[in-house]
Amino acid sequence: MTRPRRNILFCLLAAVLCLSAIVAFAQDVFLRPALEDFIDKDTKLVFPAIVDTFQKVRVRKNENPVFGTVVRYENEAGTCADVYIYSLDTGAKEVGVDEFEKHFQETDQGILKLAEQNARIKAVTRLETPDRKTTGPGREARYRIDSVPDPMDSILYLALYHGKLVKLRVSYAPDDKDEAEHAGLFIDAVSAMLVEKPQEAKRLDSVPETSAATAAAAPAQPAAHDAAKDSNAPGA
Repeated sequence: MTRPRRNILFCLLAAVLCLSAIVAFAQDVFLRPALEDFIDKDTKLVFPAIVDTFQKVRVRKNENPVFGTVVRYENEAGTCADVYIYSLDTGAKEVGVDEFEKHFQETDQGILKLAEQNARIKAVTRLETPDRKTTGPGREARYRIDSVPDPMDSILYLALYHGKLVKLRVSYAPDDKDEAEHAGLFIDAVSAMLVEKPQEAKRLDSVPETSAATAAAAPAQPAAHDAAKDSNAPGA
């Protein structure tokens, strides 16, 4: 199996693993333009169109804050890198430190128990987490997922930012050292965005979120992206 095809399968499997136990009935979803920077109105985070080798291909915003916003990136090898911005309740109450710690533990345990929930996964083991090059505020965990037809390594990075949870998931082939390096660089880049920069906060307060009106002009996305829904339930 070629590397692009294999990594596309990883994207599909990762999307399946991100399915929520709660179905988002009657929730309005708004797509945002892919080929331009995206500014999240709640956190004022700016997501560039390109991060390292990754191109932003879709931004999906759900009016339900529990499902929140999903910013999806891919590179030419087909590796997916997803960023989730969400709350823990429909009232968008700010998430506290204790809630963050509890949610990280629940998410971590959910991933380790994926074999109990998905017949395509034989086992999940924890991998050593390297020291980060940045001083981002989040917590990171890495896993080896023995899945069918191919195993994959997956990175979870979870941070608390302005009362919201920011979660990163990147998955790639265990034997692909290049993709492992690029996955780490992507984590570095996004975690660096979460370091408070007071001098920029005031400027971003006046910048509106990317207009949904221009979403129709965005290029059509690959069919693979429509194969599964995005969510941020524990274990996603």
